[in-house]
Amino acid sequence: MSKINEKKLNKEQLEAVTYKKGPLLIIAGAGTGKTTVITERIKYLIKKNLAKTTEILALTFTEKASREMEERVDIAMPYGYTQMWISTFHSFCDRILRAEALHIGLDPRYKLMTEAETVQLIRSNLFNQPAQAGFELDYFRPLGNPTKFISGMIQHFSRLQDEDISSQDYKEWVEQQRTRLRPAKQDFGEAKEEKAEIEKWEELARAYKKYEELKVKEGAMDFGDLIIKTLQLFRQRPNVLSEYRKQFKYILVDEFQDTNVAQYELLKLLVPPKNNGNLTVVGDDSQSVYKFRGAAISNILNFKKDYKKAKTVVLTKNYRSTQVILDSAYRLIQHNNPDTLESRLGVDKNLVSVKNSKASEPVKFIHKDRIENEAESVAKEIGKLAANSPLHEASAGLALDYKDIAILVRANNHSDAFIRAFQRNGIPYQFLGPGRLFRQPEVIDLISYLKVLYDFTDSVSFYRLLSIDYLDIASRDLIRIGNYAKKYNLSFFEACDPPSHKASEGQEKLDFVSPETKEKIYKLVRIINKHFDLVKKETAGQLLYYFLEDTGLLQKLLNPDTAEAEKKALNISKFFDKLKTYETEHEDASVSAVVDWLELASEIGESPLAADSDWTRVNAVNILTVHSAKGLEFPVVFLVNLVSQRFPTVERREQIPIPEELIKEVLPQGDYHTQEERRLFYVGMTRAKELLFLTAADYYGEAKREKKLSPFIFEALGDKAVSAETSKDEGQQLSFLDYSPSVALAKEGKPTTREPLHIDYLSYSQIDTFLICPLHYKLRYIFKIPTPASASLSFGTSIHETIKNFYEALRKEPHFVKTSRGLEDLMLDLLKKNWVKEGFTSKSHEKKFFEKGKLYLAGYLNDGYDPKNIPALLEQRFTLPLPYKEGEKPLKIGGVMDRVDLQTDGYLEIIDYKTGATIPTQPEVDKNLQLTFYGLAATSIREEPFNKQPENINLSLYFLDQQQRVVTKRNQNQLQDAIEEIYKIRREIEGSDFKCSGSILCEKCEYSLFCRGDGQ
Repeated sequence: MSKINEKKLNKEQLEAVTYKKGPLLIIAGAGTGKTTVITERIKYLIKKNLAKTTEILALTFTEKASREMEERVDIAMPYGYTQMWISTFHSFCDRILRAEALHIGLDPRYKLMTEAETVQLIRSNLFNQPAQAGFELDYFRPLGNPTKFISGMIQHFSRLQDEDISSQDYKEWVEQQRTRLRPAKQDFGEAKEEKAEIEKWEELARAYKKYEELKVKEGAMDFGDLIIKTLQLFRQRPNVLSEYRKQFKYILVDEFQDTNVAQYELLKLLVPPKNNGNLTVVGDDSQSVYKFRGAAISNILNFKKDYKKAKTVVLTKNYRSTQVILDSAYRLIQHNNPDTLESRLGVDKNLVSVKNSKASEPVKFIHKDRIENEAESVAKEIGKLAANSPLHEASAGLALDYKDIAILVRANNHSDAFIRAFQRNGIPYQFLGPGRLFRQPEVIDLISYLKVLYDFTDSVSFYRLLSIDYLDIASRDLIRIGNYAKKYNLSFFEACDPPSHKASEGQEKLDFVSPETKEKIYKLVRIINKHFDLVKKETAGQLLYYFLEDTGLLQKLLNPDTAEAEKKALNISKFFDKLKTYETEHEDASVSAVVDWLELASEIGESPLAADSDWTRVNAVNILTVHSAKGLEFPVVFLVNLVSQRFPTVERREQIPIPEELIKEVLPQGDYHTQEERRLFYVGMTRAKELLFLTAADYYGEAKREKKLSPFIFEALGDKAVSAETSKDEGQQLSFLDYSPSVALAKEGKPTTREPLHIDYLSYSQIDTFLICPLHYKLRYIFKIPTPASASLSFGTSIHETIKNFYEALRKEPHFVKTSRGLEDLMLDLLKKNWVKEGFTSKSHEKKFFEKGKLYLAGYLNDGYDPKNIPALLEQRFTLPLPYKEGEKPLKIGGVMDRVDLQTDGYLEIIDYKTGATIPTQPEVDKNLQLTFYGLAATSIREEPFNKQPENINLSLYFLDQQQRVVTKRNQNQLQDAIEEIYKIRREIEGSDFKCSGSILCEKCEYSLFCRGDGQ
């Protein structure tokens, strides 16, 4: 451990970081440097040669935490490294199953279903005939509302998966319950009631089994399956489990308190308690907000029981908040005793701030009569604090940016009053709530277009289209259209499209609207009618592409001039990405199928995250849910709407709870719902660094009954403090002038200017794409617009995966080497399993490519395969920082090596397979930048088999069409020149206008819809 790191870590952190062998429990309170400890521990293990990067597994609870940890490790590592296993539990299991699924008879190309897709699957099989082919339901399929229990059943099955209960386990448990009923008592009332319950469980057990069978038939999995199937793999194939146990010398788990039974079972398989292995878990029961029935301490208590020799380190030095804030939060969380680690384990978790506490401000409480006044008071406080606000008061003590302030709400819809208040006061804001992609205005516009294509009488959706900014139709004309439609009992579309109905006199020319509006409407209607003719032929995604192109919106999206416009473009590209995924995984991706999926997703509240652009660069007040704020911090935090039934919320019970006898978690003694809400309140409080405001009102919406203040306010501040801080100002009302459009417009800020592009990572593919066509680079890597599948791409992927799996199989089952026939059969079988069907124009076209693949692989077995030379690494990912260059920002490069061989003479050979027919000349290969990337990695990564001198590295391109290998080398000067070139290309990308290059390759470009391919 370097002296620098020892200085920046406190005693407890250093103890956790440098712990070398055995299980370790780190109880890390809010703001105590948990992520720093995990990152420094990984760095320590690598620097002390206790493990290679590929021998460390770090698991997180959320994708956000996973990304943050990867970024922190990137920064902490001073030199290049091969791919580290940092991911969520689900991503980790997905990676394992994709590689090992064949061992338990699963198709490695399985598709992952969202909840909405799961509902679609069950609903479409609900009435299959004969009954045995579908769900044999009676109680859970009422005739009046047969789909009533679908969401409840899905949640029920998911909870069973969390508890590591298979359909067979469930069936056996139900049978046990049946045998407990004594026949003599089965006619009595009490027994009849119990019998009815057992019949429900029997029905659910059959449905659970049918659900499992349907997923296998469809080649699909839900997220719970990722954990369950990995458990199945490890339990049924000890040889596979043994490999991963050997690989991962150290496993670190973040947010351990929120993991479920199945995830913990997975950890115990990888690191058996009896082996006293190197398993580090980091958790804090006070911040557990995702556990079933509030079982916040269950896994940590079980860990202490199972890993009896585990060392415990408690982190209590807080680097975030003032002591005043910490003391209030601690007072609050004490009300969860005895269901806390402090009570159960006898540890002290009272956090101590390292900040100077003399200047600390008290926690402030704002209590108003109505929600509107609560929101207005918050807006006024923000005005005083924000340095660039006209209301700023120097006496406030802090000169803050708007982005330093956060409004934390318990639910998304609790933010509405505050958004209106910010709009009235000209305060910039951004909503960072979870799963909001389908709710973004620009995405709703596209969904509305699909709904109109699906049902042109959907007036709400058509009105939305008429209201899109690009049409700029005057409000009075929209009103006239609405009045006309109502008068003649027409849909809005029919009112705007006379041929679609028997038009009244004078309406054929839309004479009741202005000439400008008439032309705009005609154009929109022409586009819709044109696309009506394509509905049966094209997918929903393709029709939306046409809509953007035909309306001219496409070009506008490609050239955003403000941060807001760029975010809209990113959200639209992300929406197209979701549509592309849906198309890939479903045979029917028509307008009707996609609209059904989107409506289901909306109904159950499912939506992907909106574009996660760097919100820290936007100077705006952050509005987000408390759940979304976990892991974040802000100088000033407002916890709002703090009244009963809002925070804490009303408990939402499960529609179909699993029987308590099946629950393996250690459940709390107290009210688990209140305890969980209290922990969430604690999380909200501990996001604040300098100032914390708690706010509430007596009346919300149209409610006539006064709301009670949240009990958590009293628990955190004390009764006297709440009474003293109350400033209700009963008579204060919003002035009607605050609603004046002129006032609002005068206060409204200008659109945020678009941030310059910052590139901190480049791959060879990104550079190559930019050099061919800057516009292509922009669409693919900045906007991340998915490309349609192509035959060449599908073919290349199939061949690469087959060769990779071939060598993996030989490592595990070397008996294949004995006969050439066995090798051929293995290769062909793998080609069939890895074959990607998308992108071909016809069955005959696909067959032609498949036969070509067979020839490539047969030729490779004859000419390229050497049984004595099994690769050291396959599909090896790498990342490395380029050497510092004066005047340049830090830059990392990365990529994937198809194959790495360590030869008997100590030389290293890195091979990249090519499926194209064109073979470059030797001088071209000698300058190939992709191979230079590999040379830089092989000389920079300080792990075996890398860390070689340039002269000891062979860099090869293997062309499968001719079975020809072209070999080259790089010297130190060439590598140094390449570093200069990469920095130069980075500068060109950051300064580019991203116009189409007009390259010859543009003729067959996947993004031909976005430009004419002539550089214009």
